[in-house]
Order: sequence, then C-alpha cells, then structure tokens
Amino acid sequence: MNVITRRLATGLCAGVCFILFSCNDDPDVPDDLARWYQEVAIIDGALAGTQPVKDPESGINMIITKLGTGLPAQKYNVVDIDYVGRRFEDKVVFDQGNTKLELSKYIVGWQIALSKLPQGSEAKLIIPSLYGYGSIGSGSAIPGNTILEFDVKFNKATLSSTEAQRLGSDTVAIDNYLTGKSINAIKDSTGLRYVITTPGSGPTPTWYSRLTMKYNIKLLSDDTKTLVALERQPSDTYYSRPVDYIQGLVIGLQKLSVGSKAVFYIPSGYAFGPDGVTDPNTGISIPANSNIIVEVELINIQ
Repeated sequence: MNVITRRLATGLCAGVCFILFSCNDDPDVPDDLARWYQEVAIIDGALAGTQPVKDPESGINMIITKLGTGLPAQKYNVVDIDYVGRRFEDKVVFDQGNTKLELSKYIVGWQIALSKLPQGSEAKLIIPSLYGYGSIGSGSAIPGNTILEFDVKFNKATLSSTEAQRLGSDTVAIDNYLTGKSINAIKDSTGLRYVITTPGSGPTPTWYSRLTMKYNIKLLSDDTKTLVALERQPSDTYYSRPVDYIQGLVIGLQKLSVGSKAVFYIPSGYAFGPDGVTDPNTGISIPANSNIIVEVELINIQ
C-alpha cells in the first residue's frame, strides 16, 4: 500500500511529537511489537462478548455509549473533552477533568481515537501503552507498559483560525472551478461540493459500515491526471469504513446509497491539509493545501 493510499485514510502518519507528552511511533522495535501483541490480547480477552469499535492498526478500542453527529477531529483542531483516565488493568484513576488543546498535542492514542469518534459522542477508549506513555510511563501514577482507559465526552472540535481561513479560500477556489467547468454541484455546508452522477437505490453507510467501493484521486489543479485508483473490500481491515478516511470522504460517503457513483470536490483541509503527502516509492505527490477530486463508486455495504 503506497503512502498516498494510506494517507487517504485518517491514520495520523506524519511524524510529530505528541502530548502530554509522548513521542511513540508505530511498533517497529521488536520489544515494542511483542508488548503490543500482548496488550492487544489482554484487551481482546477483557472485551470478549462485547462489540467495541476497533482500530485494527493500533489496537485501540472504543466502547461508544452515545454516538454523536458531528465530524471527528482533525490534527490541528482544538478539541474540548471531559475525561476520566484510568489504568485499564486495575482501574486506578490517574487523572480527570476537562481539556481544550490542539489534537496534535495529545498522546497518539487520543489522536487516533478522536479522529474516528464523532463530535458529541461519549465513549470509553482503551489504548495500548505504545500509543500512550510506552515503556517509560508518566510518573508514579502511570508505570511503563500501562494500558490506558479513558471515559471521554467529546464536546467539540473547533477549526483553528488558519484552518478556517484556508477552508474559506479553498471553497471559493472549488466554486470557481465548478463555475468554469459548468458543473452543477451540490454545495454542502461543510465546504464539500459533490455531484451524484449515478443515483443508487441501496442503503446508506453509517460511520462504521464496512464498504466495497472504488475510488480515484485527482488534483483540482490538474484534473486530467489520476494519481491513485483503488478498490476497497470489507476484508481490507484498515481502510473499508467511512470513518477511516479523510474527512471529505467521511462526509461524502454518508450522502450516498449503494449503487451510487459520485464526484467529490474536497477542500484541502478535508483532504491532506497543510502537510500534503509524497509516496517515496513512486514519487507521486499531493502538495500541501491541495484541493482534490475523488471519484467514488459505492458498490456494497457488508
């Protein structure tokens, strides 16, 4: 799977230093990987018989007690969260309160979970130590290799002023493009624009539906060149649910019914944002702050 394909999903792949205050990355070190497998087995055993929403790539589980209707958070959004933090295995509380920080400032586990949890939701997050405080821990309250558990109330995610300004200018650019091409697109309040070229007659996906679909990506600035063309199946563990993708598709897929074909015109903030992405193997690149076009065929819902 190339980097652009992976980055179409919401996984936080850019290398940044994370919160309060952790700098773990993916489990590449053998000892970290072995510990991660152990912890995933512990979590899976404890949750046997339940139906949490799981992020297979990280092993993070979300037990959702109230499902919100707002968009999940993005990397540079400021999130407003009420929380209680516990050690998963002995349920000792180590912290609680309210926090309002940019999502990128938190532990990786929060970054991943809150990018897949709609605003307004209430949930229990269970996070392997690799995506929390790792083998180092955090003071005496959180020893190394501690699985974390958080009860969270996701109150709100707010665009930064930079994001809001960029969204405004991107929306204007997309509308000008559509006018110049005489394309009559539906204007969503989020800034997404879309055309349903073939209406479907089947069910509509929810946040966590597993889909069969085809899609391709183009730059708005060069709509003659397809950068990526793929088909997804429900068996694609990491990337078959709407919530696993960039926010433009999180929004767009829930507007389609099975059998639909559509074209989404996605502002850069709902695509690859100010970081952009380049695949080192192919050299294919989506520059920073690029508006994109994604053509989608929704084939089936598992």
